[in-house]
Amino acid sequence: MLVLGLESSCDDCSAAVVEETASGPILRSLVRESQDAIHGPFGGVVPELAAREHLLQVRATMAGALAQAGLGLQDLDRIAVTRGPGLVGSLLATFSAAKAMAWHQGLPWVGVHHLLGHLNAARFGAPDLPFPALVLLVSGGHTHLYLAQNWTSLQLLQKTRDDAAGEAFDKTARMLNLGYPGGPLVDACARSAARRAEPFTPPKFRDGRASWSFSGLKTGVKLRVERNPRLAQAGAADPEVQGLCRSLQEAISAWLLKPVAALASEHGARSLIISGGVACNSTLREDAALLAQRLGLRLALPEPRLCTDNGAMIGAAGALLPVETDPWGQNADSDLKLGG
Repeated sequence: MLVLGLESSCDDCSAAVVEETASGPILRSLVRESQDAIHGPFGGVVPELAAREHLLQVRATMAGALAQAGLGLQDLDRIAVTRGPGLVGSLLATFSAAKAMAWHQGLPWVGVHHLLGHLNAARFGAPDLPFPALVLLVSGGHTHLYLAQNWTSLQLLQKTRDDAAGEAFDKTARMLNLGYPGGPLVDACARSAARRAEPFTPPKFRDGRASWSFSGLKTGVKLRVERNPRLAQAGAADPEVQGLCRSLQEAISAWLLKPVAALASEHGARSLIISGGVACNSTLREDAALLAQRLGLRLALPEPRLCTDNGAMIGAAGALLPVETDPWGQNADSDLKLGG
């Protein structure tokens, strides 16, 4: 089965051709158009600008993916497109394009939940992963831990009580004037640090659970910068900035992984999947490998280009989902629920 996967839930417009085989998905092509230069001056994504840029990018992105794969629309067996959640204007760009192409070509098509896409990003490298699996999906908008019984199911176990982990990276980079997007820049600073700064205090909750909150971490960075204003202008080569980034990164990784051992035991998990943009983080990848080895879990970490939003993950998920008898009433949904 040849599937064209389309993704534009936020600020990346991406298309990919995925070949679904008996042994798993094969990536035939992948095109991703970034909008970092557009949103960088604002320190975050501006929804209206993102939606307008997707309208300009979507045709060339799809054409590029087909050309890379050496295919035409007539060679496809299916189109898969992100239905939600995300920014509704951004979602509509590729969702409308997918419906139009499917109607014109007489192709079946499926709307895919964005988080099912991130789950299936792990299928490229680990198609034989044993289930049940704990699935940590962490990005600028999501910090969720799920239990998966297969590649098309996600049962929520816990999520952040306020901000996402990726937002803490972006806001820290903004406070330190490192640039945008913040995750890779903070990671690079942390890797260069000769020593860490004072550690950040983990959040504590009345119920005693190993839950997540990242709003206090952002406040902690803000207070340190206010006490030492030089940090805001010192730049990525400064040892104190590097030490601060290292402490932040180590704190986020430790907090994200803290619930895994207890939940893996409780649910009999055999594997651990980590996906989403923050799964590119070097400290998280190293810490997760050590934890999985200690717990006897099979670890699945998609390669970095498949962790960020991309059409490949949507194509892989869309290949497994059933095609509705009459899908034409579907529309993009910015608050789409799993199973919706």
